[in-house]
Amino acid sequence: MKSRLLVVLSPLVLIAPVEAQSGGQPLQPLFACRAIEDDSARLACLDAAVEALYGDAESGEVVAVDRGQIERAEESTFGLSIPNFSLPSLRGEHTELAEAEAAEAHSPERVVTRDDDGRIERIEELAVTEISTRRDGKVIITLANGQVWRQTDSTRIQGISRGARPGLTANIRTGALGSYFMQLNNGGRWFRAERVE
Repeated sequence: MKSRLLVVLSPLVLIAPVEAQSGGQPLQPLFACRAIEDDSARLACLDAAVEALYGDAESGEVVAVDRGQIERAEESTFGLSIPNFSLPSLRGEHTELAEAEAAEAHSPERVVTRDDDGRIERIEELAVTEISTRRDGKVIITLANGQVWRQTDSTRIQGISRGARPGLTANIRTGALGSYFMQLNNGGRWFRAERVE
């Protein structure tokens, strides 16, 4: 079964196929009806197209999401390398979107910076809940949104000997060739990091 995703960007409506091979666009039949001049024929066409779209929505073949949900899903997967990634399911309570919404409550001041193509370049003010130091001196940082990041370079990170203190936040930015850098708000330097969870 070919699955399609209906992306709603209020007040505009756009279509984004989940699978590259998915040829049809769910709203195309509705748009095609606009060209029919006869009122009764146009109404019949619209009724049929809406009924088909309703059936696709009921079966889960077409899912409507808004821009905010898409952005939260992108933030929740920031730093992960996921082959053939598609947006997570919106059904149920234990989705990545639900986790991202919960994280927003923990890091309400976070700032997301995107490039001209809409890709995330940087996220700032993410609340840190735990810091641990490995035997090799590198740190593991757990964020309130559930993400776990591991230091990959040898930069000395100051002020973490006693773990995460209240109010500690992290900034994460993209680097070259898929790399990431992190900085804690304790005045430390940027260090290379990779997301492990």
